[in-house]
Amino acid sequence: MVGLFRYIVLSLHAFNKEEFREMNKLLAIFLFALSILPSIAISQDVHPKVRLKFDTRFDFETWIPTNKDSNTVSSLNGKYFNIIIDGEINEKFSYNYRQRFSMNAVDNFQMAGKENMNNFHSIDWAYLNYKIDDAFTLSAGKQVVMIGGWEYDYAPIDQYFWSNFWNNVYCYEIGAMINYTSPNKNHNLGFQISNSPFSTKNLSSLYSYNMIWYGNMDWFKTIYSVNMVEYEKGHFINYIVLGNKFNVGKFSFELDLMNRASSKQSNFFADYTIIGNGIYNINKKLRIFTKAGYDQNKAQNPQDLFAYDRYVVPGTEYLFYGVGIEYFPLKENKDVRLHAFWASNNADVKYNTFNIGLSWKMKVLERK
Repeated sequence: MVGLFRYIVLSLHAFNKEEFREMNKLLAIFLFALSILPSIAISQDVHPKVRLKFDTRFDFETWIPTNKDSNTVSSLNGKYFNIIIDGEINEKFSYNYRQRFSMNAVDNFQMAGKENMNNFHSIDWAYLNYKIDDAFTLSAGKQVVMIGGWEYDYAPIDQYFWSNFWNNVYCYEIGAMINYTSPNKNHNLGFQISNSPFSTKNLSSLYSYNMIWYGNMDWFKTIYSVNMVEYEKGHFINYIVLGNKFNVGKFSFELDLMNRASSKQSNFFADYTIIGNGIYNINKKLRIFTKAGYDQNKAQNPQDLFAYDRYVVPGTEYLFYGVGIEYFPLKENKDVRLHAFWASNNADVKYNTFNIGLSWKMKVLERK
């Protein structure tokens, strides 16, 4: 300790007077900066807000085969467990975060190939928003890739049976986005640049360029997008997605139309998905729904070594359909939900799926 003190004293003597005065100035500036930091922090963070909640779902599911060579199987499953945090730092900055703790690295084949996700793979999104003014907002971080359609827009915990595209698409990537909101708040236009969902390694130089429109015309709502998704450097597959929702009284109908095309395709309407979902609200606690969809890809020969569409692969002709019911026992909100459904499809090994389950949201913290 004595040696260290002597070293400091000798070092100070080594300064000439001019250097010592300069050091004092720097020290004074540093101390002044420290003194005003708290007041800056207070002025910039007047009313911070935060909301923390969990949601989870448990199902009992039975698969009954339509052929005699397969056996009926069933189990109790924990489908999802999510943590969701969002809030406002001040009037300009806000943030959103969601992590799915039940996700694993082989949820689908796209996830299994992603070597560049590391510890971020279970985080659906974690991004910061900057409100420029009442019309424009910037955001950056891990985000949802802005692809249109109502099926794609639902949280996974709210889906019961789905299209081939939804089952395979990887929809969370790091990117940046600018949003425009109309003065009446009924329309939102967004432009996003993100890593391509097809990228599997760091520094792959693959990107996705996405434009989306959320529209609200009362009885008619839209989630439309145009996407240019890079699968190789300089080579893209294009998505045109028209998500339509019609509301008439207690009944609503969602119709998704999606076309996928590479510049190397000769037949434009050969790779597509169509989905219809009808929902009837019997009352505030009970609703029934029926959903069906069809994925087709005849844009390439199934034997081709390279597939432009990695999500609905060449040769796909997939039909799915089902009906279900949802019950919300609480009067004040829909935080608890019971569901039951039957679904089937035209897969090679065909099953009738019967499922009943329970979902709930746990609001842990809300500070305003």
